[in-house]
Amino acid sequence: MKKKIGYIYLFITFFIWGSIYVVSKFALDVMAPFMLLLIRYVVSVAALTVLLKLRGTRIKVKKEDRKYILIVGALGYFVSIGCQVMGTNLLDASLASLINAMNPISISILAMIFLGEKIHKKDVASIIISLVGVYIILGAGSGNISAAGVLASVCSVLLWSGASVAIRRISGGYDPVQIALYGMGVALLLNIPAAVLEAGSVPSTFTAKAVMSCIYLGIVGTAVAHTLWNMSLKLLDASVCSMFYPLQPLTSAVLGIFFLHEVITWNFVVGGLLICAGVLITVLFTGNRKTEKA
Repeated sequence: MKKKIGYIYLFITFFIWGSIYVVSKFALDVMAPFMLLLIRYVVSVAALTVLLKLRGTRIKVKKEDRKYILIVGALGYFVSIGCQVMGTNLLDASLASLINAMNPISISILAMIFLGEKIHKKDVASIIISLVGVYIILGAGSGNISAAGVLASVCSVLLWSGASVAIRRISGGYDPVQIALYGMGVALLLNIPAAVLEAGSVPSTFTAKAVMSCIYLGIVGTAVAHTLWNMSLKLLDASVCSMFYPLQPLTSAVLGIFFLHEVITWNFVVGGLLICAGVLITVLFTGNRKTEKA
């Protein structure tokens, strides 16, 4: 039952994360990347503070776990997501999404190294099938490719994979809301000087659409999604959770059709079926596994 709940959390999480690409584009039209992140984290920290207060599950963080909170906040929520936003700003959305879909590979490898989780043959098959689907849908991007954008996106993948492993290390001892709140609190503090420095060269305009985008990114895209992600990591292996990543660019493509009036093509249909097949392999063949604790 817990695994089924974990899968539901994952589907919701990646639907939300898939929407972030579309919503971020609205805000990035008039706002600088780190200013967008600053407002996003102010909103998300406020929302998570209220949620944790209502849940009444806050406990003191053990001394030996503080380093993991710092890793999650500094490398995961600040540097990794900062790189993701910069990559999205510099690249075609399709290429940025494709690079981000490489997370399953890096998370599985790091989980194997640091958490002792096993990579099963079915996991490898799921990753390959899903990523082939992602590639068919999105291709390799179009137009001029920014080397800086590619580098930023790759760094985002690697750092977020490391942060996810750190979350898995401490997920059994704390409420996922508390982990998300403390991690984002660290990211918020680091974002302040970054946004101030950026403002000197890249001004931001606060239009109604940009502000609404920031509120959505802060509450739904950050506070809700990252809490659900942390809850998923508490119920399932990090490597299993990572295999749902290909749903993110699929969601982005679907939302692009509705909100950006993109046309459904043969590669979208074929790629979408492959992504669903890859996820089904994960869901159908992990029912008898024991969730491995760190």
